[in-house]
Amino acid sequence: MGRLWQKTWNALNYMHGMLRLGSRHRLRSFKGIHKGRCFVIGNGPSLTTADLRRLMELGECTFACNSLIKLFGEIPFTPTYYFAQDNKIILDNKQEIADYKGTRFLKAHYASRYHIKGVTYYNMLFPKRPIGFSNDISRVVYSGQTVTYSMIQFAAYMGFKEIYLIGVDCNYSAGNDVITEKSYFNPRLFNNNRSYAPPEVDTNLLAYARAREVCDKRGIKIYNATRGGKLEVFERADLDSVLDIKKQ
Repeated sequence: MGRLWQKTWNALNYMHGMLRLGSRHRLRSFKGIHKGRCFVIGNGPSLTTADLRRLMELGECTFACNSLIKLFGEIPFTPTYYFAQDNKIILDNKQEIADYKGTRFLKAHYASRYHIKGVTYYNMLFPKRPIGFSNDISRVVYSGQTVTYSMIQFAAYMGFKEIYLIGVDCNYSAGNDVITEKSYFNPRLFNNNRSYAPPEVDTNLLAYARAREVCDKRGIKIYNATRGGKLEVFERADLDSVLDIKKQ
């Protein structure tokens, strides 16, 4: 029964996304438009406002996600690209997403429920074994049960040869089987009025391993420049050295 439900869910997602022709056309326009490096930003406790400010000052290409959008008007940082795909997170931040003028990508399923104009929707399929890695984001983006995996697929499609992860701690604080505010670098990213189940870390790790395998074959290097955390799938990089920050 579970397998039938998964197939039905995937089919509904796929059909829903394929009908959004305007978004599919916009997604195709991103193919190979970049080169060099980019930064994929998680919202883990290791993230700092100082690091975000430095990325902004250097003009780095950045991918940010989820409730970080709540802080865009308060800290000296806005990303090159913004992503959200969890239904609860999109609904929690619906107004901020609608007001934000930057490039926004949202999961297509349930898009009619959000009614957010001007965003680009991507078609998502959910985990199989092995987990897929998209060759064409205008057709499908594969879920690794984390938006970070989607952002990596976008970065590879856009042509980046070096992808640096920061704030991707892969280390969550949970109590009574719900995630707590200690899992975020800023308490404003946590909604006290909504319960979030702990992330599916095992699936996340399988997805990251798949990303490393595919990107290595394509000559794309993924580094984990997170300050600490527990993610060891990717080669570590020192963020200060990457950004040429002189240690005091």
